[in-house]
Amino acid sequence: MKSDRFFKWIWNFNGLVLFIGIIIFTIFITYQFTSTFFKEEKVEQPTLNLAADNQNNEKWSLGYPQYVGDTDFYYIPLESEKLTVEKKSRDIQYFNGSSYTPTRSKNVILINSKTNESNWLFKSIDQLILEIKPLIKGEFNVKGIAQGISYVVINNDTNQDGKLSNIDKRTFAVSNIDGSGYTEIISGYNRIVKSELNTEGNLFVVFINNNEVHSMVIDMGTFKVLNKKLLPKVGDT
Repeated sequence: MKSDRFFKWIWNFNGLVLFIGIIIFTIFITYQFTSTFFKEEKVEQPTLNLAADNQNNEKWSLGYPQYVGDTDFYYIPLESEKLTVEKKSRDIQYFNGSSYTPTRSKNVILINSKTNESNWLFKSIDQLILEIKPLIKGEFNVKGIAQGISYVVINNDTNQDGKLSNIDKRTFAVSNIDGSGYTEIISGYNRIVKSELNTEGNLFVVFINNNEVHSMVIDMGTFKVLNKKLLPKVGDT
């Protein structure tokens, strides 16, 4: 009787070991399967030879091509992976359902889709472009022929933190739709509140600088400031 119980115990023990082995094997096979077929592969961004970088400090990529209004021109930002330039986290949603996150734009190329001519806006990569906006008449700037392009650019490390970022003082500039005639309009301001073409086709801008609010009108033919005023305080006559 004792021998029967012993062999029965051995049989049960072997069955338990076999059962545990099957479970472990099943978990291992499942893990390998899911890791192979469902893992998110990291694809390294190819480095583009579009900017001089003798020390190989930066990796370059092109941003999403966009129309300059209803014209033959596209603009494509040149983006850097350099970690000393901060990255925007806001996604821009386009009407075709795609989305694109602006990163570290250090320059922008403008391409004529009709003649295939192209040119870079800047001759260097020493600046950070925060915004590129085709100037189209209308409240939402969705459709229409662009009269020019406006830019929000950071040229200098004004807060002396060792990097160009959106907390540095900014420069507001405009150009023709092909990038020519680039002209800096406002330097060292804090924020653009509004920039819109008025009924005469000139650019109306409201901006803040050192807690003061200014408005101005810019001639889009000459890029000269036609009128600039400090907004009055409440109660001023």
